[in-house]
Amino acid sequence: MARDWQDSELYNGSAAYQLYPDYQGTAAPEIEHQGLPEERRLPQKKKRVKAKSAVSPFAVVGLAVVTCLIILVVFGYVQLYEASEQVSTLESQLSSLQEDQVVLESLYEEGIDLPYIEERAAELGLSLPTQEQTVYLNLSGDDQAEIYASESTNIFQRIIQAIERSARGLVEYLS
Repeated sequence: MARDWQDSELYNGSAAYQLYPDYQGTAAPEIEHQGLPEERRLPQKKKRVKAKSAVSPFAVVGLAVVTCLIILVVFGYVQLYEASEQVSTLESQLSSLQEDQVVLESLYEEGIDLPYIEERAAELGLSLPTQEQTVYLNLSGDDQAEIYASESTNIFQRIIQAIERSARGLVEYLS
């Protein structure tokens, strides 16, 4: 038999669901809560305070000096590389010239015909030198050298001169 839920004993006129049908009209038994966790607080976000950042003039000057020094070092390496290239080119030229010298000396020695030279000297009336024609020189005296003192410059003048030379080298390199 089908019962209508409104006709039921559990229905007391409210739309609420009756959990404990045995206790109609009386207070429901107290429910024991077994160790419910305590209420946790969510961590509060801290407000960030942004400090205004200021650039120190010393930092700007230091950065400019470091930049100049890096540029000087780079161009110093460029000049060193170019000088090394020139030295290697000159060394190769020197070796080829020394080879040419050896070849030319051998050709020169082959070209000397001593009998022809003696015959030609006799035709011109030349003779070997006699004992009276020999002159001896005495070079046992002391050697002398003069050393000039260079002008001393202070460190700042040398730094300025080095920067000027580097700037001129940079301009020459770029042009």
